[in-house]
Amino acid sequence: MKKISTYIAILTVLFTACKQDEKKVESPELAMGDFVFETEYFKPGTSVNLTYNGEEDTLESLYYYMVNDKSYPVDINFNSENSATVKIPDSAQALAFNFKVDGDYLNNDKKGFLYQLKDETGNDLPGSKAALANYVMRYGSEFGIKSDKEALFNDLESDITTNPEIKDNWNTTYLAMAYRQNQEKGEKMINDYIEEVSNKETKTEEDYVALSRLYNTIGDRQKAASITEEAKANFPKGNMAKNSYGSTFSQAKDLEEKEKIFLEYKETFNEVDGNLGNYMVRSLAQAHQDKGNEEKFEYYANMMKDKSAKAGIFNSIAWPLAEKGENLDFAAKTSKASLELMKEAQQNLDNKPEYYTKNQYQKSLENSYNMYADTYALILFKQGNVKEAIVYQEKAIGEGKSGEMNERYVEFLMADENYDLVQKKSEEFIESGNGSEKIKAFYKEAFMKSNDNAEAFESKLAQLEKTAHDNYKAEIKKTMINEEAPAFALKNTKGEEVSLASLKGKTVILDFWATWCGPCKASFPGMQQVVTKYKDDENVVLLFVDTFESGDDREKLVTDFIEKNNYDFHVIYDEAIENSRGFEVADKYGVSGIPTKVIIDKDGKIRFKAVGYSGQTEKLVDEMDIMIEILKS
Repeated sequence: MKKISTYIAILTVLFTACKQDEKKVESPELAMGDFVFETEYFKPGTSVNLTYNGEEDTLESLYYYMVNDKSYPVDINFNSENSATVKIPDSAQALAFNFKVDGDYLNNDKKGFLYQLKDETGNDLPGSKAALANYVMRYGSEFGIKSDKEALFNDLESDITTNPEIKDNWNTTYLAMAYRQNQEKGEKMINDYIEEVSNKETKTEEDYVALSRLYNTIGDRQKAASITEEAKANFPKGNMAKNSYGSTFSQAKDLEEKEKIFLEYKETFNEVDGNLGNYMVRSLAQAHQDKGNEEKFEYYANMMKDKSAKAGIFNSIAWPLAEKGENLDFAAKTSKASLELMKEAQQNLDNKPEYYTKNQYQKSLENSYNMYADTYALILFKQGNVKEAIVYQEKAIGEGKSGEMNERYVEFLMADENYDLVQKKSEEFIESGNGSEKIKAFYKEAFMKSNDNAEAFESKLAQLEKTAHDNYKAEIKKTMINEEAPAFALKNTKGEEVSLASLKGKTVILDFWATWCGPCKASFPGMQQVVTKYKDDENVVLLFVDTFESGDDREKLVTDFIEKNNYDFHVIYDEAIENSRGFEVADKYGVSGIPTKVIIDKDGKIRFKAVGYSGQTEKLVDEMDIMIEILKS
């Protein structure tokens, strides 16, 4: 990729016309490397033209506009001439641009492309600094922005102090942040605010919401519950009364009690739509299906108005039946219905959540359709309808990024004795790095049908694997960074201190995790393979940093989990920051979500940072191998 400059500057460009007697025209522009806006600064309610002057072909960009503590994403749709128009809403206070070129987000040297909006005189809008600081604290790490949380909080605080008229828009968010920054100071501020609101002669429902949230922030669950009851008495059909049904429903012990709570909710609020209603009917439908009551399952499932949510529950019922090969006729009917619902959802985007852009929502619906097609294809296959299973599995694989879906596709082709296509698709999947051991076995079987030459097969397979490895290595190399790794010294499960300083000269992999983290635990079989592979390599150290975990039983939770699963992990405990809800090492390393893997070279530099888990064990092991290989070389 051509290197894109990462400075932000305001330029004044003079255009000189061809005719000698025409005057020069000043056109203010705002340049962000290869992206140029036709404006000097951004104002609410205006439309700004944007041009991309780079040479890359693939642009996938969006911007967030901020309104107080909320952020809303909007697509930037470039035309064939690499131009676009950005329409800034009247309510916007700040903007954050996220440019994705050839699959990589640009981060402006980790500063991001961040702008406070201005008024007609060019002055920053009140609240714009606070809105931008809140955005960076919440989303910055997703887009490669490095930030100082304390400095950001100070920005937010100074904006509120300087512009007291915006204080009411920020109270609970600001106070919760203050508590996270400094628990002692924050708790005093919260208690002062609680006293102020509590002394009001008449409280609004918003006051009750604020009180409940702040009591929960400081850990006073009993008082928060008392406030909820008071709010329900004063606003029996308000949001707090409505939401209380959710917690009561989830705590109910049996199905009969849940149905009774749901009926009361339905009669009180005369609705079953919305997040809470969907949650209840989904739970009831699932419970009845688990008991084998298909009639009651359909009764509750059909109450759901959101087509994509309804499709989701249909698929969640059909998939385990497909895996087990049980009740396949019912599973097929339910799964087919999920696909029809997803098609309807794709044709009507009215239910788009505010946290998605239109393009993101369409992509999400497409991914869901593919996943549900995978379910239906497996059911068809187990019913013996192989050819139709292949049709749906071909839809399911999409771009061929899922090893499991690819595996089923090749298996179906093998059952259909379509050996030529098995070879073709297997080669594509293996070469792209989205194969599996099972796909390789099918590939060999198909290869030997037409060419009974094991040596030729092994040679071809080695070539495909090398291409996949080299391409993945090149891809991973592009993600390399070079930052000083913050020092730490933490205790392990034996009470021994483990410091980064003592590991200098070694490649160190930090895997941040917690016992409650599903993706962390899903990745552990692969990480165990990595541990086993490098256990005798004294120059490679893997440390599993238990973080975002608290409670008196923390150590027991961790050790019980490790022992139960027979993992050979060297676990160290991240320390909670005093008077804060943060954790020391996670905070130093900018870890906001887990699992996160940080790979440190022998010189104590962070060279890679990998967030999340793709769901593919082989790919995870390959990724770790390549990173270690790169650092060793």
